[in-house]
Amino acid sequence: MPQMDFTTYAPQLVWLVISFVLLYLLMARMALPRIERILTTRDNRISGDLNEAAEFGRKAEAAQKAFDKVTSETRARAQKLAAEARERANAEQSARTAKLDAELAEQSKKADAGIAAARQKAMASLRDVAIDVAQAAAERVTGTSISKDAAAKAIDAEIKGAKS
Repeated sequence: MPQMDFTTYAPQLVWLVISFVLLYLLMARMALPRIERILTTRDNRISGDLNEAAEFGRKAEAAQKAFDKVTSETRARAQKLAAEARERANAEQSARTAKLDAELAEQSKKADAGIAAARQKAMASLRDVAIDVAQAAAERVTGTSISKDAAAKAIDAEIKGAKS
């Protein structure tokens, strides 16, 4: 077996040392610095992104607080305006109701006065008609005519009796 041949160990050890030194130098001078730069750049980018994300988070939180404040102020203002509008509407409604009640009372008084006047007129007209009818009825029944004054007295007595 060639591995067990001790005469070839010296050249193998020389090549081992040369290969190890070359590999070490390549790794130490070229590969490891590149890897270190890449890792450093990556760490810097990650920490920068984290800092930027934290800043955005603070800004978002501040914006949310401002939004909540504006929203609550706006809601309070809207409720206040709604309450004022409701109060105004109630006051206007009360004023209109009072005005309409007064107008209706006035119209009712006028209607009552008109009805009373119409009743008086109808009663006066009815009295005249009743007098004429009483005269005609008395003439037909008795065959004698009665005076207008006598018929009026009889009708007035009947009207007075009907009212009481």
